[in-house]
Amino acid sequence: MLASGQLQSWAARRGLLLGIAPAGPFTRGEAALKWRAERGLTTPFAAGSLEERCRPGVLYPGARSLVVAASPHPEAAGPPGPGRGRVARYALGPDYHGELQGHLRDLAGVLYRAGASLAVVQVDSGPLLEREAAYLAGLGYYGASCHLIIPGLGTGAALGLVVTDLDLEPGRPLKPATCEGCGSCLAACPTGALVAPGRLEPGRCLSYLTQKRGVIPVELRSLFGPYIWGCDTCQEVCPANRQEKERAASKAVQRRELQPEKVSSPGGSPALATPGLTTILTMDNEQFKHAFGSTALAWRGKTVLQRNAAIALGNLGDPGAVPALHVALGSPSVVLRGHAAWAMGRLGPAGRLALAKARRRETDPWVRQEIERALTW
Repeated sequence: MLASGQLQSWAARRGLLLGIAPAGPFTRGEAALKWRAERGLTTPFAAGSLEERCRPGVLYPGARSLVVAASPHPEAAGPPGPGRGRVARYALGPDYHGELQGHLRDLAGVLYRAGASLAVVQVDSGPLLEREAAYLAGLGYYGASCHLIIPGLGTGAALGLVVTDLDLEPGRPLKPATCEGCGSCLAACPTGALVAPGRLEPGRCLSYLTQKRGVIPVELRSLFGPYIWGCDTCQEVCPANRQEKERAASKAVQRRELQPEKVSSPGGSPALATPGLTTILTMDNEQFKHAFGSTALAWRGKTVLQRNAAIALGNLGDPGAVPALHVALGSPSVVLRGHAAWAMGRLGPAGRLALAKARRRETDPWVRQEIERALTW
């Protein structure tokens, strides 16, 4: 029998944490999804039925174990400077999907060589709840924010799993740290998406809103702040997460002292962590692919990111953004023109002349409505 310790050592050499969960029903996760369904709340970008998401045996009848891996996110480079937006930690650096999939495909090879006839890799590419599998594997415990808090790491980790028919020794779910009564994440959530401890309205979460296509409701735009992709707010205010990150930093220092030549500190590019908003707003397709094509920001396309950049510029209120927003008002994209009009209106008198010119040539009813509203501010 393949020992879990062997797999964990294999993963550690690649900078991963690894745990094993039984391929049984995800009871806790199923209850959370039913809570959402009863209230008519959709889970954006989710694939599969309730049973397929919470019962591994539905899609994989021979499944016996789930081997779950956690890969640390890069650390943010720091707060954004003038005219720059914010990107959530998970999206910094190269797209984690490809890197983690590569590790797990290698892990599947290890399992096949150990006698498995089933070893299916999933990294956001299948219906199974990866966070729930990680919880059942004993990798971490749930905070009130619905994030998994991993001892020695915190909430900043990408998750993936391998479904296998091997019988592997499972871990045990961890008891949560003292989180009850804190409420920091609920109070800090910009959109009020966290409605109760462990209860999230996913359609209001900035991590979803910054990735959805189309129009952002007017009442939510100012809540984006400088974020143009994702949101780390609930994680940043979490005392338990901060403690775990401090422990991780201390361990990293100790490792560097012992093996300084073998340890590198992960981090995102400062230019990507806080990208220039006016630059994004005026990018063509080739420039967008060059800047973001290898990152997790690319999958929704240029228009979504430019829409978010326009919203962030409106929230920053810098009149220096007028020229870039003026260009956006002439974009072929209706979505971008409408959000650029909203942003221009928040810049005060500096944007009124451009808005008046745009109104004379605009033919789309919704964009005209946005322009008219912006001119009244």
